[in-house]
Amino acid sequence: MPKSSSNASSTTNTMGSTLPALPVGIVTVTGASTAMGKSTFADLTASYFQAAKVGVHTMRIETGRRRAEFSERNSFIDLDEAGKAASAVGGEASLLDFYWPKIKVGLNGGRVVVIDCGAGAQNLLMRMAGPSGLPGLVAARGARFWMVVMTTLDPESARQAAVLIGDVAYWMPGVEILLALNHTSPTQWPGLDTPQARAVAAILDPLQVRRIEIPFCGGQALAAFADSGRTFHEILRATPEQLMRWSGKGELSALSAQAHLAAWWRAIVDQLAVVWPFAAPNR
Repeated sequence: MPKSSSNASSTTNTMGSTLPALPVGIVTVTGASTAMGKSTFADLTASYFQAAKVGVHTMRIETGRRRAEFSERNSFIDLDEAGKAASAVGGEASLLDFYWPKIKVGLNGGRVVVIDCGAGAQNLLMRMAGPSGLPGLVAARGARFWMVVMTTLDPESARQAAVLIGDVAYWMPGVEILLALNHTSPTQWPGLDTPQARAVAAILDPLQVRRIEIPFCGGQALAAFADSGRTFHEILRATPEQLMRWSGKGELSALSAQAHLAAWWRAIVDQLAVVWPFAAPNR
């Protein structure tokens, strides 16, 4: 993995010659339903780039009822305004107009924009990005546009992910797709051979898109720091005193929670490093 503190990427082989790949510009995290871990993965993605000293800005596309759950530093597009925007000049793309100048400045400066799409927001994103040619605008600024499609180890969730991937390919040509299979139960783990896992594989394997697997992370890790407002990067580098303060637990419990979180982080980052090669700590 290249050791770099900038938003530099690996190389791409094109027509027999090796060319440098464009840096990552936008990463959107989507999924067809709720409770899939989209916001958690968006936060992890932001921390991954921050750990490599790459500037990051996070945008949330969510219902206004959830605005208070997120940092005031995040940009926010209210899903509840989509209906009104549909009849405005430019349609739903008008919702992104306010933030587009800031995004362009970030892209020009080598920053990454992480967009967390709540349930239903993937459709709004396609209606904003497709007609406006957003992937092409990002590419024109020398950056890449990635779409992470989340799914769980459930055949219906996998089927919805496959449909979403097809829709993205149609409405947003030029977007690079990463499928993230989230194991949401302690009885699930990557490589497990069960009838359910085989049914999911039968749906996802023909898609021929890049894939990562997110292992299950129980309450002994994620929940311990859920209310701290701290990034994964901050938690993994924290002192025992900070961990105790952020978790409200004793020293041994806080250190154990950090160790569980670090193992989960490494399992995911080792895969992300293949897709987006950066030097990240705690690997």
